[in-house]
Amino acid sequence: MLRSILAAATLAVALPAAPALAQTASSTATAPDPARLAAAQALIGKIMPADQRDAMIERMVRPMMENMRSAMMSSPMFDAAKAENPKFAEVMDEFIKGEFEHSISMTKAAMPGMLDAMARAYARRFTLDDLKAISAFFETPAGRLYAAQAATIMSDPDVLAAQRTMMTEAMSGMQERVEALTARLSAAQESK
Repeated sequence: MLRSILAAATLAVALPAAPALAQTASSTATAPDPARLAAAQALIGKIMPADQRDAMIERMVRPMMENMRSAMMSSPMFDAAKAENPKFAEVMDEFIKGEFEHSISMTKAAMPGMLDAMARAYARRFTLDDLKAISAFFETPAGRLYAAQAATIMSDPDVLAAQRTMMTEAMSGMQERVEALTARLSAAQESK
C-alpha cells in the first residue's frame, strides 16, 4: 500500500516538470528564417521580459502546484496511510513541497532553452509581418498590461477552483491505477 502511495506521489510531482524536460528532445524541424527568428526572439522578450521571468514562473506554477499538493494530501488514497502512521502526512507533505521546489528551480533553469525553442516555433508559424503586428500589440498599453497580468491568471480564484476540481478528479481512482501499474511492472519483471 505504501509503495503504491509513493509511486502515485512520485508520478504526480513529476508531472509539472514534464514541459521543462520535453525541451531536451531533439528537433527535426527545419531551421527558421533568420529575420523571422530575430523578430520572434524580440517578441518573446516582450511576452516574458528577462527581468520578470522568474517572478512570472512563480506566479504561474506555484498556485497550480499548491492545488496539486492539496488534492494529493486530501485524497482518499492517503487516508489509510495517514491513519496507520500519524507522521505520514507530515513526511509526505515535506517530500511533495521539496519536489515542487525542485521542479520550479528546474523550470527556471530550463527557461532560456524553452524560450529559444518557442522563438523558433513562432518563427516557423508566423510571417515576418505577423510577428511585427503581434509585437506591435505588446507595445500598446493593453499589450503591456496583458504581458504583465497573464502570469497572474493562474492564481485567480476561479482558475484555482477549476484546478482543484480537476486535481481531485485526477486523484480519484489513482490508488487502483497505481496498483494495476505495479502489478503489470511486476509481471513484466517476472517474464524476463
